[in-house]
Amino acid sequence: MTKLQTKVKTGVIVLTVWITFPTVAVSQKTDNMNFVSVDKLMLIGQGFAESHVKYGRLPAAMEKEFRPELHYLGTNSAGIAVRFSSNSTTIAVRWTVRNDNTMNHMAPTGIKGLDLYSLDKGKWHYAGTARPTGKTSVGIVVQNLSGDMRDYIAYFPLYDGVESVEIGVVQDAVIGKPVDNRLTKRREAKPVVFYGTSITQGGCASRPGMAYPSILGRMLNRETVNLGFSGNGKLDFSLAEAISRIDAEAVVIDCLPNNTAQTVRDSAYRFITHIAKAKPAMKIFMLENPEYPSARFNLKVRQRITEINKEWKTLYSTLKKEGFRQIVYVNAHGLTGSDGEATVDGVHFTDLGFLRYAEALFPYLKKYSVK
Repeated sequence: MTKLQTKVKTGVIVLTVWITFPTVAVSQKTDNMNFVSVDKLMLIGQGFAESHVKYGRLPAAMEKEFRPELHYLGTNSAGIAVRFSSNSTTIAVRWTVRNDNTMNHMAPTGIKGLDLYSLDKGKWHYAGTARPTGKTSVGIVVQNLSGDMRDYIAYFPLYDGVESVEIGVVQDAVIGKPVDNRLTKRREAKPVVFYGTSITQGGCASRPGMAYPSILGRMLNRETVNLGFSGNGKLDFSLAEAISRIDAEAVVIDCLPNNTAQTVRDSAYRFITHIAKAKPAMKIFMLENPEYPSARFNLKVRQRITEINKEWKTLYSTLKKEGFRQIVYVNAHGLTGSDGEATVDGVHFTDLGFLRYAEALFPYLKKYSVK
């Protein structure tokens, strides 16, 4: 609602504008709601039956094999989500994060908030965002609903982990596991895995549902597993082994921003061939380094991207000659558009960048769409 008031003073017209925006409800408004732990619903996106921490992204069985940086980043809940159905006229969330992280180039809603989508006529639609207010937060995400049974997905924080998450519904409302089978693990709908960097993890989406692996999950109606590790997508062999343990349809390798031409020469062949040999039926997509806007002006950045992409393409040719037919090469040209307007800081994507990236990658993955 917008109110306008005009004041006249010394011949000057002053226009004062008050704008009232809908806000996340405070905890008092959720006192009479029933809260249910997500453990009683359907969690997706973890990839492993047992993770190294609760709501984590690395396998517990390999915990000692990961570098400390990977171990910590694996506690971030990027890509993990809860699926449920409810006829509640109001949906709330109560959650506690592990660290209460902040960054100067990413919105708190993306770092440590939650995102809610609902299924309507076969498509996922944004319903609301739970805004963080501290280490523990509670608030209404969407209200004034019809009371019909609906399917939902709530995405967990991208750059923080969660200790607990509860979904709130009104008294006498029903809440349980999803009715529709989209985005669930089914024999004919194995997940797609994304391995990479801070961009893959979701930096700097304004809210969790806008990380490109999650966007593609909704587009494909298929579960996705986010193995993006900020600053640490460095082709660690431990991650190749972890990926090979996931019963997945495909893996997208999008790690070049954290590597150099030399690290590609040193590590990429072993990384990719290990996965390819362990999972001969699984498609492997090798993504080039994204085009950074600064490369238009910064000659060193342009040279680095050119060198690493050349080494990546040479590796692809070698793998094809050796008979690895399940590998697909993805040229990065135009994946985020051509106007240079898709990043926060010249590297990390805005929501616009993530949407463009997902839409450009969709043709490569559309064969995995679940109807």
